[in-house]
Amino acid sequence: MRYLIRSLKYLVYFAVIFFLIVGIVYLFSAQKMAGLSFVDLFKEGSLPKIALFFVVVAALYPKLSFYKKELYLDGDFTKYATMVDEVMKGFDYVVETQEPGKVTYIKKSAYARLTRMYEDRVTFETADNPVKVEGYRKDLLRILSAINYRVRHENSENED
Repeated sequence: MRYLIRSLKYLVYFAVIFFLIVGIVYLFSAQKMAGLSFVDLFKEGSLPKIALFFVVVAALYPKLSFYKKELYLDGDFTKYATMVDEVMKGFDYVVETQEPGKVTYIKKSAYARLTRMYEDRVTFETADNPVKVEGYRKDLLRILSAINYRVRHENSENED
């Protein structure tokens, strides 16, 4: 169900962006060419093809943009919970929910959340080791890289 909702959100998002760009082109073109209509900007029969393209891209985008990854820790998640909180705060995330076995973070900035259509959630399933982490691919790779770096750094300091 979440996948379908994400696809529909991105379909609307891509359509709005497309029509904003085409609308701006139309406004500048209509001033130069009197009698030009909005539909005249498109070749006859191209609108259904454009709509089909948006549907296909919107159907594939959530699969390519959202990711599940495993985070291997040297011990229980509770040992690293404060460090993970610090890393998430560094990336401008705050705790949304914290339940036994699950911690969810969202972006702090309302603007950042809006630009991602409120699909900014990063979820840590902490019951098992490895910890399962799910979220937006671009952010998730950065977050996991930072956590892995901090874990390695802490472990090397403890060995000395």
